[in-house]
Amino acid sequence: MSFFELPGLSDVKEKYPVAEGMYDLCIISTKVNEKEGKTNIFCVLEIEGQPDAANVLHNVSMIGPDDDDDKKKAKMLFLARFLHQFGINADAGLETEQMVGSRATACKLTQEEYPENSGQIKNNYNPSQLPREEA
Repeated sequence: MSFFELPGLSDVKEKYPVAEGMYDLCIISTKVNEKEGKTNIFCVLEIEGQPDAANVLHNVSMIGPDDDDDKKKAKMLFLARFLHQFGINADAGLETEQMVGSRATACKLTQEEYPENSGQIKNNYNPSQLPREEA
């Protein structure tokens, strides 16, 4: 038999989603996932000023070789919105590690029930639209 000392275990608390609303966020980690010809950037977002809040997981889909023109345009729009809100300039390309530490203010968070875990709620990040170009 093995014995493990677990100091502080009784102090561990669950983190929970926040109410729907506007929050400041910080990218605390990124990971590139490639599967079946699809590439995604998996971002973990921390809700600033909310120490008891669960982190928000956000997936950014990159353009794939099998994407049609409409899908490419949609993915580029969602990527542009995300990068703009976090103040990330990617005109010369995107280095995912440099995204870490980027901050965005007044980000809209909504709530959604996990499909596979009925009753559990998570927050979703909804990027703001790009600023309108004045004619």
